Amino acid sequence: MTDNGRVEPPTNPFNLPPHGYPPPPKPRRTGWIIGGIAALVVVLGVGIAVGVVAGQPSERPPEPAAAPGYSMDHVGNACDLVDPALLRKWSPTPSGPPEHKEVRPSKTSAGSLSCQIRYTSGNALDSAEVLLDAEFTNGTAPSFYESWKRGNAAKTGEGKASGPITGIGTQGFWHSEVFGDLVANTRYVLCVVDGNVSVRVRLNFSRSRDVAQVHREEVQPIAEAQARKALSGLKGN
Repeated sequence: MTDNGRVEPPTNPFNLPPHGYPPPPKPRRTGWIIGGIAALVVVLGVGIAVGVVAGQPSERPPEPAAAPGYSMDHVGNACDLVDPALLRKWSPTPSGPPEHKEVRPSKTSAGSLSCQIRYTSGNALDSAEVLLDAEFTNGTAPSFYESWKRGNAAKTGEGKASGPITGIGTQGFWHSEVFGDLVANTRYVLCVVDGNVSVRVRLNFSRSRDVAQVHREEVQPIAEAQARKALSGLKGN
């Protein structure tokens, strides 16, 4: 009460609002700010890591070189792969038609082909012959080349010789034999393997002793040219 008799309202020591309730506390933003900054740092870190990984070149193991692929699918006659012209030097006359055989790939065979061409001359003792064989294999099956090589390497003795062939296929060898008394018989074999095919070229000569004989140095280039021709003709399309 004042001096003049009026009653004054009591003072508000707690500074309450008119309705008597305390004002709601103001939200604290410090935690949100810190949390937002942390999340931003994490996002930026992930983005940088992804960018670094994406920017690096992918390291793939080198693919193995494909082995040469050969096929007989486009060969209708095996004798089309044979060039007997050089044999005419010794025997110029064909002795019957060429003989050929083609065994197409099946469930039990990867396929094979063969050709045989004979030549003769006025002297019945003199003849020349070329035989071509091509044998295919699938997967990890052993090549026919290995079998041919073992068979010829086992032939040793007088008049027989063998040696390696380079520059045709991945492996190659040659073998020669000379035998006979009244007639000199010369047998020359060249075998090569490349990829899935083994190729064998056989040259057979019979010559009377009173004429010029056949020497390996003469027939080896013929056999090598024939092996290359066969491989070229068997290359897959």
